[in-house]
Amino acid sequence: MSQDPEAVVRGFFAALGKGGRLMEAVQNYVADDCVWENTGLPTAPDKSVMLQMMQGFIDGYRLHALVIDVHALAVSGDAVLTERTDHMDDSEGTRMLSFPLAGVLRVRDGKIVRWTDYFDPRPLLPPTA
Repeated sequence: MSQDPEAVVRGFFAALGKGGRLMEAVQNYVADDCVWENTGLPTAPDKSVMLQMMQGFIDGYRLHALVIDVHALAVSGDAVLTERTDHMDDSEGTRMLSFPLAGVLRVRDGKIVRWTDYFDPRPLLPPTA
């Protein structure tokens, strides 16, 4: 696997978009001590909790692929900054939800060690009565 931060992040995003391989993408690209932080949602302090949270998205949303359209990307040292739209697709290829966000992923030794996304989480939350 490449050590180049941009190549690692682009490879990770491509792997997330391959149907039914979300958990494999996390296993292959994320360091064991990676912190995953999403605005307004619980933070995963390591890869094992990240995998549990990802499984929750898979089960709760019938998530089969996370297709990521990168609109802008910049690299500063080990940090990869992205402006993008994430699309949640089910196993039939139906796009269930799309949302814009900005994120920063930090890469060390060819693995993602921090993944922070900034977005409005309301589309992901259950509707209120």
